[in-house]
Amino acid sequence: MRLSGEGDSNEALAHLPEVVPVMLLGGVTLFPKMLLPLYIFEMRYRAMLERALETDRFLIMAQPKGQEDDEVCPVAGVGLIRACVRSADGTSNLVLEGVGRVKLTGWQQLSPFRMAMAEPFGWKEPETTIERKIRLKQLQDYLRDKGGDFDEHFSGNISQIDDPDVLVDVIASISLADSSERQVVLGEGSNVKRQSVLMDFLSEGI
Repeated sequence: MRLSGEGDSNEALAHLPEVVPVMLLGGVTLFPKMLLPLYIFEMRYRAMLERALETDRFLIMAQPKGQEDDEVCPVAGVGLIRACVRSADGTSNLVLEGVGRVKLTGWQQLSPFRMAMAEPFGWKEPETTIERKIRLKQLQDYLRDKGGDFDEHFSGNISQIDDPDVLVDVIASISLADSSERQVVLGEGSNVKRQSVLMDFLSEGI
C-alpha cells in the first residue's frame, strides 16, 4: 500500500453513488487515503471491473465475516479506480485509491457480482485544539519509534501529516498484520475511539 497524494478523498466521497459494486477479499482492508494494487482474474470480478470503468469507477472492498462469502462485514472501504492495465488474457492490474468508509445497508444484487447500497460512515467527536494536538503527538511519537518500518512503504515524509485521523488510517494499514484488527479499526465510527482502539492493538503487539 501507498499513501495517496492525488485528489481529495472527501470530495470524491461526496459523489458516491447509491449503489456500488463490492469485491470480497479476505484479509484485505482498504483505508482512506491509501493506494491498493489489485489483480483481477475471476470472471465475476472482470464483469464488476467493466461495470465500474463504464460508470463512476467506484469499488467497495469488503471482508467476509468467515470462510464463506455469505456474511459480510457491514463497514467497508470504498475506493476509486485510479489506474487499470488490461492484459491480453482478460486479466487486469488496477490501483484503487481509498476515499472513505461506508456502511453497507442492503444488496441490490448478489450475482454475477455483488452490488450494495452504501452510505458514508463515521463521525468526528467534538474536541479542543489541545486535545487534537495530544492525539497527534501520540501518533507522531509512535512514528518516531517506528520510522524505519514506514520508510520502506512511503516515499514521502509522513511526519508532515498534521491530521491525526489520517495518521490513524496510515498506521493501521501498515502496522496491523491481523486483518480482524484492521477491520475493528475500520469499523469504529468515532474518530477518537478509532485512535484509542488502534493504540490498544499496537501496545498489545509490543
